[in-house]
Amino acid sequence: MFLLQMAGYPGGGKSTISKMIAKHLNVIVIDRDIIKTSMINSKVPNDIVADASYSVVFDLAEFYLDMNISVIIDTPCYYEESLNNGIKIAKMYGAAYKYIECKVEDYSIIKERISSRNGLVSQIKNTTEENFNNSKDKSKKLSDGNYLVIDTTLDMNYNMEIIRRYLEV
Repeated sequence: MFLLQMAGYPGGGKSTISKMIAKHLNVIVIDRDIIKTSMINSKVPNDIVADASYSVVFDLAEFYLDMNISVIIDTPCYYEESLNNGIKIAKMYGAAYKYIECKVEDYSIIKERISSRNGLVSQIKNTTEENFNNSKDKSKKLSDGNYLVIDTTLDMNYNMEIIRRYLEV
């Protein structure tokens, strides 16, 4: 059993990779964008949506891990608290903690992905090259270096093989 924390800039491929892993390994994806969009659509006040959506993500992770079901947490992992919560919850339930950062170094690819996707209410609709360059390395990472970085511009079958080996399944 594992808790896999995804990370990376919006449009970097986190949700796509999460879904691929879930289909191949029959695990649960907890996608913060879906939770946050549901809250926004339900008129939850904007000043609590961000914190509340993260709370729901980690509560659901605990719920599934308690049933010995592996989970993937799909967020950008921009906050130390998110990283620490994932590590703490995995340890609490005896799950292996795993971390994958989805990387794209080419702004034009990110711009195209964001502008062409059928985005949720909570997802960004566009970005600037300056914002991309300032934020592309913002994800919090494990200090011990025990994580995987995936170039999502490469062949997905190739990436899936690397991911399988990293998750040891």
